Amino acid sequence: MGVNKATILITTGLVAISLVIILAFERKFGSLDVENANSDVKIEKTWELPDELEEISGFAFVSAVKVACIQDEDGTIFIFNLQTSEIEKEIDFSDSGDYEGITVKGNTAYVLESNGDIYQVQDFMNGPEVTKFETRLSSNNDVEGICLDKSGTRLLMAIKEKDPVAKGYKGIYAFDLNLGKIQKDPAYKITFEDKVFKDKSKKEIQDVFKPSEIAIHPSSGEIYLTEGEDPQLLILEPTGKVKALYNLNKSDFPQPEGIAFDPSGNLYISNEGNPGTIHKVTLK
Repeated sequence: MGVNKATILITTGLVAISLVIILAFERKFGSLDVENANSDVKIEKTWELPDELEEISGFAFVSAVKVACIQDEDGTIFIFNLQTSEIEKEIDFSDSGDYEGITVKGNTAYVLESNGDIYQVQDFMNGPEVTKFETRLSSNNDVEGICLDKSGTRLLMAIKEKDPVAKGYKGIYAFDLNLGKIQKDPAYKITFEDKVFKDKSKKEIQDVFKPSEIAIHPSSGEIYLTEGEDPQLLILEPTGKVKALYNLNKSDFPQPEGIAFDPSGNLYISNEGNPGTIHKVTLK
């Protein structure tokens, strides 16, 4: 009987330890149904950014080694050299504001303000010519993501907060570059019905996932979105169907506000912080 009691005590202890480990794992990395940050999101290289980019809110590649960056408050595009880890140029395009995203098409940069306004900065590396487009979006929507669609004929804009027309989903809207205006209906709808969102199903729609930036994979056409408040990476199929949701380790990704692909298709994520950072990452 003594041996049996000892065996029971040992078994009980092992079960308790196992439960503690599982609970600790879930607290640190989130639901086990969501891709794990440490095993599936690998940081290959990190750049610590200068003070001017502590609040980096978006970036886009202009060459294999140079990125155009913006930060929340200044109407300035900063050209950051990844080889030298230095800002090599500053381009003023507007007054202070709340700038949240940037994308580049050839010699033209498009900068997004949180109220939905788009600044078209032509020949931005030389003598910029700026045109401002107003959309029907507003600061109530808090528009934080912008990227060039794979077609090259429109910009995609991701809504962080309340969608202007959506009920039961959150929309990604398209701005037609030829017409110079935003399309009425969303180009894509995130419905949050996929199982990866099951732990958030009781939240209000606008709070389930709050996009901070958007990018298109250059070869697959998949849509990548970051969230800054609850660090995550969401990947959609080119059709808009959910493909994967990754939790991001908050110690490595304290506030992921920018995402971009280099000309070779490598993935980079930027973070606001002290200092701000850009990570080159790979996904399992």
